[in-house]
Amino acid sequence: MSQDKPKAGMYLRQLGVKNFRSCYDLEIDFQPGITLLVGENNSGKSNVIEALRLATTPLNRRSTRWFDEVDLSHGREGQEAQFRATYEGLTAAQRAHYIAALDVGSNQAAYTTTYKRDEVRQQMRPTVTVGPVDGPDAEPDKRDQIAHVYLAPLRDAQRELDSSDGNRLLRIIRYLTEEDEQEAFRAQANDSFTQLKEHPVLTSTTKEIQGHLRELTDSVRGQTVEVTFAEYELHRLARSLRVKMAEAGIPPADLTESGLGYANLLFIATVILELRNAQHMELTLFLVEEPEAHLHPQLQAVLLDYLQEQAEASLKDDTQGPAGRIQVIASTHSPNLASSVGIENVVALRTRVDQETVQDGQGQDKDVLRRKTQALPLAKIELSEAERRKINQYLDATRAGLLFARRVILVEGIAEAVLLPVLARHCVFGGEDQAKQRRDFHGVTIINVGSVDFAPYITLLLSQVNGCRLLDRLTVITDGDPDIPKEKKTEEGESEDGQGEVQEPAAAAPTGNDPEADAETDEDEPDDDDDDTAVNNRKDRLTVHAESIGAKDHLHVAEAPHTLEADLLTPEANEPVLKAAFLKQKTRSNKKWQEILDNERGRAWGFYLKLRKHKKFIGKGEFAHDVALAIENGKTFEAPQYLADAIRGVLADTSGEAR
Repeated sequence: MSQDKPKAGMYLRQLGVKNFRSCYDLEIDFQPGITLLVGENNSGKSNVIEALRLATTPLNRRSTRWFDEVDLSHGREGQEAQFRATYEGLTAAQRAHYIAALDVGSNQAAYTTTYKRDEVRQQMRPTVTVGPVDGPDAEPDKRDQIAHVYLAPLRDAQRELDSSDGNRLLRIIRYLTEEDEQEAFRAQANDSFTQLKEHPVLTSTTKEIQGHLRELTDSVRGQTVEVTFAEYELHRLARSLRVKMAEAGIPPADLTESGLGYANLLFIATVILELRNAQHMELTLFLVEEPEAHLHPQLQAVLLDYLQEQAEASLKDDTQGPAGRIQVIASTHSPNLASSVGIENVVALRTRVDQETVQDGQGQDKDVLRRKTQALPLAKIELSEAERRKINQYLDATRAGLLFARRVILVEGIAEAVLLPVLARHCVFGGEDQAKQRRDFHGVTIINVGSVDFAPYITLLLSQVNGCRLLDRLTVITDGDPDIPKEKKTEEGESEDGQGEVQEPAAAAPTGNDPEADAETDEDEPDDDDDDTAVNNRKDRLTVHAESIGAKDHLHVAEAPHTLEADLLTPEANEPVLKAAFLKQKTRSNKKWQEILDNERGRAWGFYLKLRKHKKFIGKGEFAHDVALAIENGKTFEAPQYLADAIRGVLADTSGEAR
């Protein structure tokens, strides 16, 4: 999806909300084309959408959302609620039209809607002020040219499109056609109905009814009957219309025969059609809750790309009339959608729990907790352009889950991602009394960053913007990857690695007489690259990076003394399982495994040497899967200490602070 910014034209830049539900004092930024609001349940996404509905006018001028006193934030009863919408990117023509609301220094226009209780009418009443000094709104007609269309969650698209009231189809017909075309359609439809009067079904029915009626009425005052159609107006014709749909090449059928997902897309298409033809508006906000409803992941990505295209396609020259711009703001729980737009178009909503002192009914002070929504626009996180592109590249549907997570572990590769859940369930929390911990670990999001630099992810997850972070605490599991001393020659001319392990002379060519030796010769060819890993993910470097963004106390780095596969050998009980997994790949390498166990510096160091010197020594992903299956099957196994600490530590993160 293209991330180019749309052309110039008015768009909603920021919404400030005070004393509305969980939005005690919130400022939230939006992007010109599309903005996604993401966050866990109860983080305030719907409240932001509701605030936008209260701050702008419905496109069809039929309000379905009014402010009620119960909408005031807890503890703010009796006060007023405020919504301040700031618009940016105004064209020269728009600056002239919105001069009353314009800040000439910043070229931003602002409208503030305040809801305050009217004691006479006993209800909350809105007042609107404009500009940087909140002056009176002298041109409300211009404000009404900023509108919204709202698409509710849990919508029943089939019912909406098949509804007998016909309102949606009627609106679309009126948007797309001129009045003379509508009148011609109405006249032709009524003429067709009139011609049906001559059909035998109707004439015979009329004749029979008339015969019986004559017998009943002629003796007093005769009556005449006619079975025909009423004269239809356009709105009555629209009620008779039905939208049908089917897969391409198949005759369209009733929507009840279509899946909910495609019916939902059809409904959204009709809304977009309505939006695209609202050319008399300067700006229309398309507010969508859960656009992913009933859609499988591929359709979710297609929908979001289409919405962004429509937003950009709506821009036009406004010198001859209103700009007709569309801006999309959607709330979602879908990682697939969150990974489709780029982090610059994502605003994460998080909850902070504050303690306030209030007076009870007896005038005594008491402490209460308030849940308050905070907004973290990811565009404001200080990432370099290269880091931003890297994150967008790697933020596929699985990794995008971290935007919704409370507990996250970043790992270097597939082996850690495979083994951590199994180790947590069977080794760390394997006791009968630890069922809750096992269940809690299912809520941990494990992100495999694919052997790339952890630093940009740490920046994304732990940078503080507007007083909050995506995570309050982050766990990173990395390898120590200690350096291997350079080899030196011994008096006998053999090479020694400096650690007491004498390297064997270069192996002779395979002879075919010793299958195990020949196999080891083939397997033990050294790789050309014997240097440290290209990405330095060591603990000290990551800690320094976290400190540079003010997040040192929010990062826990669990560092393997060597590397995962090698350090699994540290607990002696693990050796049988690891040997079996090794020999499954290296079926004739018993001797090589014994060399690992006999290393003078320990078995973990012996395994590490092999892994470092020979990059293809084992398939790490397959090795991890085989070990995990053995653990699942009840084989004895212990988690290395650094992994056990990481697993316990991530569940200890239960802070109620902003996330």
